[in-house]
Amino acid sequence: MFAILTGLLLTILAYCLASWLFARSGYFPLLNPVLVATTLIIVILQLLHIDYSRYLQGAHYLSLLLGPATVALAVPITMHSRTIRKKLRPILLALVVSSLVAVVSSVGVAWLMGADRNILIGLSVKAATMPIALELARSLDGVIPLTAAFVFFTGILGATIGPFIFKWMNIQRDDVRGLAMGVTSHVIGTAAEFKHSQEAGSYASLGMSLNGIFTAIVIPVLYFLFF
Repeated sequence: MFAILTGLLLTILAYCLASWLFARSGYFPLLNPVLVATTLIIVILQLLHIDYSRYLQGAHYLSLLLGPATVALAVPITMHSRTIRKKLRPILLALVVSSLVAVVSSVGVAWLMGADRNILIGLSVKAATMPIALELARSLDGVIPLTAAFVFFTGILGATIGPFIFKWMNIQRDDVRGLAMGVTSHVIGTAAEFKHSQEAGSYASLGMSLNGIFTAIVIPVLYFLFF
């Protein structure tokens, strides 16, 4: 029971503190709550010599909420469904191109560098949201922890450097930046876009959902063709 409470309380308190810092900084991208909270938890576990398995006894209960939370993102999509339908063709085209580029570029470079099968599987599903990516990795006999790490760092990287790229490229439209962030950085990027605007968050939710579906269909086909 003590281990369960430790994992739960540590995770909740770390995220609350990280969210407070994020808001106080004016939502500075490099202080993303997920990144800061994760760093805090790692430091505390190391300082207090707490085994990760012991921490996970409590923290894994929070991870069970990830699936329902992802499904709940359908609500903002519904709120903007009228405008989304008008842009459905360019949205689908951008989805297919960006998803294929993400898979081919990362997997291709890793394959040329001699990466083994487990790494290739993890990289191929890294742009999908965590529940979908883990199920795909499991069905393809991939390494679950490795896949989870790829998915996590993909989301964090996109959520932290994405806003700087949008500013550098002068991308101001909420639908464009939201869709791009959702496709590439799944739920972490989507949560960051809701801080920008509800419209950006809605399109990020759409991009994350469609990319998850596209990845779940395409990756198994490519796997059985090339492996």
